[in-house]
Amino acid sequence: MPALYDTFLIQEPLRQDPFAVTHNPHDTATLIDVYRKAILYFEERSRRRAVERLQYELGLLYVQQGEWKKALRVLEPLWRCTAEMFIVAMHSPILIGDTGRSGLNSILEENYDFSECLDKMGDLVERLNVKVKADELVSCWEPLTAELTITSHASKSTASISLSRVLIAFEGGQKNIVLDHNHDLKADVSDSNPGDIDWCNVHIRTAASTRADEMTEPSSGNLGLLGSSKLWFAPGATRIFSFEIFPRESGVVRVTDITSTITSKKFDFQYLVTGDDLMRQDGYWQRTSQGFKRIPAGNHALNEVRIRPKPPKVRIKIPGLGKDYFTDESVTLVIEVTNEEDEDADISLEARFLGQADAVPTLKWTAEAQPSASSAESLNERKQKPISSRHLGHIKKSQSRTISLTLDATPVATEAVLEIKASYFLLTEPDTPISKVLVNEVVFDRPFEANYDYQPSIDPLPMPNYFQLTENNNPQSAATGLRQQWSSTIRLASFASEPLVIEHVTLDLIGIPEGAICQVSRISLDPTPETIVAPNDFHEYQFELHAQKVDLDDRRSTTFQFQLSVRWRRNRPDAPLATTVLPTPVLIIPFGEPRVLASVQPSPQQANEEPEFIPVSYTIENPSTHVLNFDISMETSDEFAFSGPKITTLQLVPVSRHTIKYHIVPLVKGKWITPDLKVLDTHFQQVLRVHGTGGMRSDKRGASVWVDAEE
Repeated sequence: MPALYDTFLIQEPLRQDPFAVTHNPHDTATLIDVYRKAILYFEERSRRRAVERLQYELGLLYVQQGEWKKALRVLEPLWRCTAEMFIVAMHSPILIGDTGRSGLNSILEENYDFSECLDKMGDLVERLNVKVKADELVSCWEPLTAELTITSHASKSTASISLSRVLIAFEGGQKNIVLDHNHDLKADVSDSNPGDIDWCNVHIRTAASTRADEMTEPSSGNLGLLGSSKLWFAPGATRIFSFEIFPRESGVVRVTDITSTITSKKFDFQYLVTGDDLMRQDGYWQRTSQGFKRIPAGNHALNEVRIRPKPPKVRIKIPGLGKDYFTDESVTLVIEVTNEEDEDADISLEARFLGQADAVPTLKWTAEAQPSASSAESLNERKQKPISSRHLGHIKKSQSRTISLTLDATPVATEAVLEIKASYFLLTEPDTPISKVLVNEVVFDRPFEANYDYQPSIDPLPMPNYFQLTENNNPQSAATGLRQQWSSTIRLASFASEPLVIEHVTLDLIGIPEGAICQVSRISLDPTPETIVAPNDFHEYQFELHAQKVDLDDRRSTTFQFQLSVRWRRNRPDAPLATTVLPTPVLIIPFGEPRVLASVQPSPQQANEEPEFIPVSYTIENPSTHVLNFDISMETSDEFAFSGPKITTLQLVPVSRHTIKYHIVPLVKGKWITPDLKVLDTHFQQVLRVHGTGGMRSDKRGASVWVDAEE
């Protein structure tokens, strides 16, 4: 006979799974003959367990072919030696669902009772514990409302089966459910009618106490929910248990297994249905006015459901939240929490900033509510702990509670996200955590920007006398070195979207440079101490800087670093004060270099008369230890005429200065004119730059003077 299959890698289907194919009489007889020869082979070698296994498989083959007497004759020797295996084989038609056959139990007794199957075996050495894994069982599942359908496929001649307990094991946060048999319920007419469907509504309650050894197999979940109903089943009867569950955690809740337990006098029998078997179900039952209707399951698995988080009903509101805030400003936010749940709730708040760790402000709650453990922490500890929590306590339904959250001042402009999270639970369900998150974007901008301008000024005090010895008994308290006076003009602009009130502006020296001192004084142009700066407007401030060397012999250049401190507030009476510190450019003063300073002095004139000329003075300083010669020349121009020396020479001894005066007669109106004065240091062969002082403009060309236009 030619081979029909290539059996080099894969055996023939008959040899792979003898029970998965339909055998013709010749194949079945051949298989039975092979089983008999194998049994004799292992009996000769005293392999008892192999013999019992082959006898069991041969008996199942007879059951599959419907030869019940031969099956009984093969399985009967296994009665006492392997009672557990015999029970499984004998009752497989009851549990597997072979309703078309009368079953092996019809051969044994006409009125067979499963709970008394071991009564004729006499006294057993120990109590049997039998566990059977099912091949298929119907279980229907819907969110919140669950159905458990149990159908008895036992033959008509058997007695009703009474289950002691049904355990439904879950994974995903749902507690296991145990259905116990209620002995107070008596059997009704429907219990004895095969094919009838009985609907049972089961009330599920929380277990008051559960023994640790009550039921730990096959699932490791705890038995948290209990229910009771009638758990006896007539042959062919179907009972649907409907109950409500309340998932307490979000995620996927899945039925992992269902265990049915029969507790008899001499044995415990457990019938296990796993999740793989539950996924094969094709539908569930629905109770209607016309009876029971089968609903197809579709593409989703009936043993699992996705639980979404419970929508929180606690409302978080920040009534006074502004669009933007400023750096160096301490902000207090009023947070309103309203309990819109149907029950009282215990609520806690958490606040944190999401952003750059070194830029976001620190948070602290006011002392109006219950203080937390972090309320006494220092500022550095709060910076390391960005989340600030506060317990609000019990809030009754439909009631509100307010609490203030203070944002400490931050010196860095940044954009951050303020997250306020309300974690709470209902007093009736303390094990169910619920959370509500409110997210707001908060922008911190700089309220001011400044423009700085340093100009040298003429010191009204005479220069130190280089040829006279000055005794200083306390060099630490007085300076006798070179002096220079400078002026700083600061234009402070507001970038805020609302008017701001500037109360005080100071220019502060950062540190004390070595071998020099500096005094800063403000020139007040506004008599009022407070200044209101409108949005996108600026205000000008002037300061005088008096720098001096401690020792007259010290002519090194000195660097001075300042910072501008602005004390301001919002234009509201209750607005808190804030101080913004702005960095300024460094000022480098070359004490040992000669310089030329131009200044404009008021000219004598009559009232309501235009000046005939503009007096301009040029002061040439020699702070060095050398005698310097200067060649001075004034260039002519079409814009003005002048009166004064056109070409001259000047010799200055060490640490001295001299002033040359010119009268400038402007020939143009309404523009800047620049007298071109050339000062050449013949000793160092350098042309000195002319610096303009107050009221003049300095550039590369020199110092310029403004000429008013005609009215």
